[in-house]
Order: sequence, then structure tokens, then C-alpha cells
Amino acid sequence: MTIQARTAGSAPQIPRRPLIWALIAATLGGGATIVHPLAGVVVVALILAATLLSRVPIPRLGVAMTSVTAVAALAGPNLALPQVPSVFAFRVLIVAMLIGAVGYVLMGARIGGFGPIAIPVGLLASMALWAVFSTTWAEDRMAAGRWILFLSMMGSLAVAIPIAFGDRRRAVGFLRLMGITFAVIGAISFLEIALGVRLPTSRLAGRDLATGATSVFGNENNFATYLTISLPYLLALPLVFRDVRLRALGLFGAGLALVALLFTGSKANILAVGIIFITLLIYFGTDRRQRGRAVTAVVVAALSVGLVVPAMRGSGVVPLPERMVAKFDFTLLQAQVEQGTGSGAVRNSLLGDGLGLIRDSGGIGVGAGNADVKVRSLLEFPGVANMHNWWLEVGVNLGLVGLGIYILFYLHLATRQLRISRTSPDPLVRYLALAGATSLAGFVIGSLGPSTVIHFAPMWIMFGLGMLTIRLAANTTDRPPEEAPWNTHHSSP
Repeated sequence: MTIQARTAGSAPQIPRRPLIWALIAATLGGGATIVHPLAGVVVVALILAATLLSRVPIPRLGVAMTSVTAVAALAGPNLALPQVPSVFAFRVLIVAMLIGAVGYVLMGARIGGFGPIAIPVGLLASMALWAVFSTTWAEDRMAAGRWILFLSMMGSLAVAIPIAFGDRRRAVGFLRLMGITFAVIGAISFLEIALGVRLPTSRLAGRDLATGATSVFGNENNFATYLTISLPYLLALPLVFRDVRLRALGLFGAGLALVALLFTGSKANILAVGIIFITLLIYFGTDRRQRGRAVTAVVVAALSVGLVVPAMRGSGVVPLPERMVAKFDFTLLQAQVEQGTGSGAVRNSLLGDGLGLIRDSGGIGVGAGNADVKVRSLLEFPGVANMHNWWLEVGVNLGLVGLGIYILFYLHLATRQLRISRTSPDPLVRYLALAGATSLAGFVIGSLGPSTVIHFAPMWIMFGLGMLTIRLAANTTDRPPEEAPWNTHHSSP
């Protein structure tokens, strides 16, 4: 074998592959710039990122992509192009992730980890297939396609979480990322409360008398629902772990979450908080082995009631504005329903209209995404087309079959996590299971807050964490040291 050495005077050879990609980037970027300067920058940036990541192992790249995509999903339209508001970073990332996954499989590789979560993934797939089938009788095919697209994108994110973070080390990393994201989202809400500083996407931006908190979610109800989905993951820290730092973090975070929730004025999510605490009290009160933790749960619940209830009445340590206190007046809601005015009357009308549409369709629904279309066409249009009730929205769109599939999926996640929370030898898995099951319990009512949650990222991340818990439990064979519950070196096989 002979090796030809480069002479001292010869010029260095430029690697051909980067040169080819540079020429492609210049060509495509130049062409895109003709259409719009920003489009050219985006194209060049994407090609540059693809070139830099080409040597990263695919599984590691998948973990990074899922992490970034989950954060982008929570940020929503705040990470959109100013010139094209409908192009969110999340939508670009989830499409890129799906294309990458398909390409990975076509190359002959195998994506593992589906075994323990075959049932929930199968139910989600069945719901999506039924949604596609429902387009055969949907009045508005475009609306149906849009709804199915949202279902597919968000469902893919939920499934990607247990696949990407299926061992203990990666699961802990993802929880830390979600914790940091929660802290940032919470900080934005307190900037709103204290200084009136709001993101451009907030519906309260520019209103001088606005007092609510919306953070990155645009409106109070969506933010409130995110808080009640997250709350059990904070409350479970002092109830499961012995580490003083984790207990302090959980109590401090839960307290801030409850304060922020009060500034949303969301009655549905205040009720969800009640369900969350009732679930925790029943859970620990019915287990003789955990009577000590039951006492802790009672103390935490009492402190939370002492924080929330007086504030709702206009007193206590959290000084709510009078307009916010009025939002928590449940007698006002009843009066609105009786008088046919206000949001209470609108929601009551939507409930009756939705049930009527299910009945008139013979129980098969009006077709994916067509609930809003049908409500707008009613003779007595209530003025709002969104169902403002996720359970009702699924039932109206997909009928009793689609609603039944969704209920089975929901119950499977809840019951499996409850069982795991009592039987798993790993405190991390028990923590995830208890928090996940409690979050699902609260979301039964919390889901009535947003106008729609088909593309509501916190719900789908909650589902993803539930499936992740099931996968981790299936892989757990022994117990890590109790004094080190976040020991990342204890990995599942």
C-alpha cells in the first residue's frame, strides 16, 4: 500500500461534502430570498443545521429533537415568524421530526420501546383512524383535515416522549427540562401580575385595566389549565420523596402555581384543584402503609385552602383585584345561566347544542373538526363556535365511537398509573405515576376551561408522561437508593 503525501507547496483540499452542501444552501437560500428575505435566512439556517447534525447519532438526535419540540409546543405562537404567524417553531419541528423518523425506518432501522405502551398508542391510532373515516360524512372537509392534522401532530408528540426518554437518565433529564420551562412560564406570568408586562400574543396586551395572567398561552383559561396539569407534579414531590430540597421545591412551586392560578379567574380550574387534593387525600388515606404521608397531604391541602379560599373572597395574603374576585363568584355563574346572559349562558347553550348535534347525527358525530361549522350554522347561534368542553368536542366531532375510544385511552392511563404508584419499587416511577394519575383526575374538569384543546400542548405532554411512566415501570426491576431518588445512574435495562 502506498500513501501519497501532500507536498509542502500544494494547496489544502477542501472537503467535497461540505462544499456541495454550501452550494446547495447558497442556491436554495438565494432562490428563497427572491420570494422573501426572511425565507432565505430560514432555508440557509435549516441546511446549516442539517449539515452540523449529520454526524450526530440518530437516537441521540431524536432525544434532542423531542426535547426542543416539547418546549416549542408549550411556547406555541410566541415562536412564530412575524410575517407568517401560522408558522410556529413547533409545527416546523414536529414535521421535521416525523420526516426524520420515517426516513430512519426506511433505512432499515427499528424504533423500539412500543411494547409496554402498545395499548395507549393503539387507542390513539384508532382515534385518528376513526377521525379520518369520519371525513366521509363531514360537511367541511377542510375543517376536518385541519383537525386531523392537529390530532396527528399532537399525538405524535405524546408518543415521542416515552420513546425518546424511555430510560431513567433521560426521563430525569426531560423532567428537569419541563421544570425549567415551567419556571420560565411562571416568571412571565408574575411579570404580568406585578408590572403589567405582557407578550404580544396575550389577549390582554395593550389593555390598561387588564389584571389577569396569561403567560405564553394567550388567554387566562389556557394558562390556568396548564397550571392545574402541572400542579400534581409539584405536590407529589414532598409526598413521595424524603429529600428536603425536593420537598421545598415542590411546596414552593405549588404555592406559586396557586397564586398564579388565582390571577386567571378560571372557575373550572379552581374546581380542578379541589379534585386534585381530594384525589391525593383519598389515595393516601386508603393505604395503611402511607399514613404518615396522609398527614403530610392533609397539611399541604389545608395550607392550600388557606391560601386560595380567602383570596377568592377578596381577603387573605393574596390581594386580588375586585374584578378578579367577581370571576370566582359561582352564584353569578348560576344567575347568568338563569338570565341567559354572560359566559355562563353561552356555555350552557353550547352544551345543549352539542348534545343536540350528537343526537341528530345518530351518535356518529358530525365529522372531525366540524363541530364549530355546525354550531355556526344554527339558527340560534350562541355567538361562540368552540365547544369550550373537550369531552363534548370529541363527542360532537367523532360521535360516541370516537368518544368511547378517547375515554378508554384516558382510563387506561389513569388506572395503570394508579396501580404503578402503589407497586413500583422505584420512587421516581411512583412519583411520576402518582402525579400523572392525579393530573388526569383534575383535567376531567380542567379541560372545560379552554375553548378547545385539540392543539393544547400541556394535555398531550401529560399523556406522553403517562405513557413514559408505563414504559419505565415495565423496565424497572430493582429499587435505587431511597436517599438518591434522582440517581440517573440507575438505568432500566
